[in-house]
Amino acid sequence: MSNPAPDADLDPVNDKYAPWVSLLREDSDYLRRAPAPAYWALAPFYVGQITETACSLASAVMVVNAGRADRTRSAGTKLITQPSLLEAVGSGLWHAGVANDDGHGVGLLQLQDLLAASFGLHDMASATIEAVPVAHHTVEVLARFRAVLQACEAAPGQFVIANYYMGAVLGRGDYGHFSPVGAYDAARDRVLILDVYRVEFEPYWVPAERLFEGMATINRADGEPRGYLTVRLPAS
Repeated sequence: MSNPAPDADLDPVNDKYAPWVSLLREDSDYLRRAPAPAYWALAPFYVGQITETACSLASAVMVVNAGRADRTRSAGTKLITQPSLLEAVGSGLWHAGVANDDGHGVGLLQLQDLLAASFGLHDMASATIEAVPVAHHTVEVLARFRAVLQACEAAPGQFVIANYYMGAVLGRGDYGHFSPVGAYDAARDRVLILDVYRVEFEPYWVPAERLFEGMATINRADGEPRGYLTVRLPAS
């Protein structure tokens, strides 16, 4: 398994998004008619990563803030920020990976542990965090991914953070990336990505199989498969 080449049909100078990408601001019909609980939980806490390598940290901050949203109604309660979460978790590995532009980020399994620690530090140790490496591009594994996406649409308190190769998903970009999934439009089999690289990208829809192709790749930093993380909060 290798990282696929960026799409040859893109103009490398003028085209930011591949032809299969649809921007949310131009295509919001699904969110107007569907409950989309994950989107509405995450949207108030949508942030851009603070360094070129902090996509894992920004994704974690969004999901943890969404999980503790009811607690922030109290006067004086502050939202979690990327610097505050990095300091609270106190992981040398995470700090080395994301605190500066020249870091190497973290891998999927590493983020599982860091996200669990993040929830635990904010009195949500009962949250269930699962990393799902996508080692093989098979019908069965893709079906499982679609089922996870459908579960997020069916009930609140469930989130997905995707870890994918950008070239496969957007048609350009020779690097791996983390971002939360905002919604899944099953009728059109497409996924809304709340991309945390906000200095360049805005929320976009991509075909589920394109995202899956990007997840079924190898992280060059650690030689491990990419994939996705699921977060399930206990029912209130």
